Amino acid sequence: MRLVLSLLLVLTACSSAPADPKTLLDQWLDVIRRQKSVRFNVEIKAEGNDPWRRTFAGVQHVNLGGGAIEQRDVTAHTEYRYGVTDYRAVVLGNDTYLQHDELTLPPGKTFAVLETQGASWTWNYLTNLSLNENDYHPGSVFGDLDRDTLRLIEHTGDRYVFSAGGVPHSGSYVNGDVRLVVEVDDDDRVVKAERTGPSADRQQEHRIASYSQWGTAPDVLRPAAETVAKPAEVVVRGR
Repeated sequence: MRLVLSLLLVLTACSSAPADPKTLLDQWLDVIRRQKSVRFNVEIKAEGNDPWRRTFAGVQHVNLGGGAIEQRDVTAHTEYRYGVTDYRAVVLGNDTYLQHDELTLPPGKTFAVLETQGASWTWNYLTNLSLNENDYHPGSVFGDLDRDTLRLIEHTGDRYVFSAGGVPHSGSYVNGDVRLVVEVDDDDRVVKAERTGPSADRQQEHRIASYSQWGTAPDVLRPAAETVAKPAEVVVRGR
């Protein structure tokens, strides 16, 4: 009887044990890809010789099908050695509308449309907006960890703690210990991810990302036509 009970306890422990760390990350990424929308709030800080801080908040429709268009509305704030930068970007398919503290708009206009023809300055902003998406997209917060050194070191309920040996950057790895804490809801959707490790500029980076309203985040609204300035009407202020 004792032997049978011992075997049952072992089998129960094995059946409740979490999957290996690579499987867990792939599982969460698959769940993310199947969601239609999400609300996000992200803070990233780097500490070292050249500290900086970035925050992002807004709504993103992550995986749209059936002919629906991409939607994104993000408000960003950056603090670094040269000052502070703020912007809000609204993206609907191929159309991008931008409020930015480097742009002076005509009276009555609140957004500049970033058309790719007729104004070369728009390309720089479109490129930066695309790069910044990696900072708040839910798949990016743990999708770039070094899988070869990834370890699950703690698991309590819906909270998982991982360690890894680095993060990829420019074709190679930034060496240094990475600690990742992920919290998921009952449907395996990431609600919070906190990561500490080396930054691309060789400092110590700390990132906290919160996600909510999976599949129910509101649609992004296009700015009213009368409030949108053409690129030729915009004055770009240099720093």
